[in-house]
Amino acid sequence: MGHPDSFSVLGWFERFAFRTMRSLNQGACSAIGWFWQRSVITPLIGLLVNRRLTIHGHHHLDALPADAPVLLVANHRTFFDLFVLGWVFMREPKLRRRVSFPVRSNFFYEGPLGLFLCIIATGGSMFPPFFRAAEKKAMNRVSLEILLTKLRTPGQMIGFHPEGTRNKTADPYALLPAQPGAGELALKARPLVVPAFILGMSNGFWAELKANLRGESPVTAVFGAPVELPETPPETRLSHHKRCADLINQRIAELGEQVRGLRGEQRITSGSSPPASPDPPAT
Repeated sequence: MGHPDSFSVLGWFERFAFRTMRSLNQGACSAIGWFWQRSVITPLIGLLVNRRLTIHGHHHLDALPADAPVLLVANHRTFFDLFVLGWVFMREPKLRRRVSFPVRSNFFYEGPLGLFLCIIATGGSMFPPFFRAAEKKAMNRVSLEILLTKLRTPGQMIGFHPEGTRNKTADPYALLPAQPGAGELALKARPLVVPAFILGMSNGFWAELKANLRGESPVTAVFGAPVELPETPPETRLSHHKRCADLINQRIAELGEQVRGLRGEQRITSGSSPPASPDPPAT
């Protein structure tokens, strides 16, 4: 998949990592990754949240057509956000889909430890990668085509953060500006775009495990109805993608206000002291 010349811009280990992860997402090897996601990763995520996660808007998930491809879009405060939201789908057979979480190539595709975590900790779901270096941008078109193919295939789900990067601002309900990528995926593949907002996790695996065992630090997740996508010309432009991404971000922000009310937290105003960030330093 993709023009062979695109791979020439990558280092040898990046090429190896990309092809290894791609093999876990297609062909016979994909069954291994799928088994690992269902049998190992899903129970592991459950150990982090099953005693303290409250889910709202589940009726929107129940109404999704069986096997319809889904673009799951959410806020991004911690490394675990999409994994927990994906866990909600994975634990119910009628919602279960093959999950992929696109990731920045930094670390995960640049060395053995990153690749090991991609395989063992995610069952191959952290794929495809996107590259930040200007000389490697050609590979991003390859990754985009992989995502579009997945989003046109029944039984697939892509987890995506429209903000593009983790939000480290003081207000956990504020969203960074939407990047056009989410809008491009939505408009070109036109899957079901399911918005969600989640709050209460940190970045520390052991801290989250301990909190779940003690039933502390409640986690709240709200799912919304699928986003009604605007009609666009067959050949979409960057401006279309950005407007659609803004629309998606707006829907996520509205769910964030629901979470704020459910958790009984006040809006941060000028001159007031912000609440403590839910994200302690990663361990």
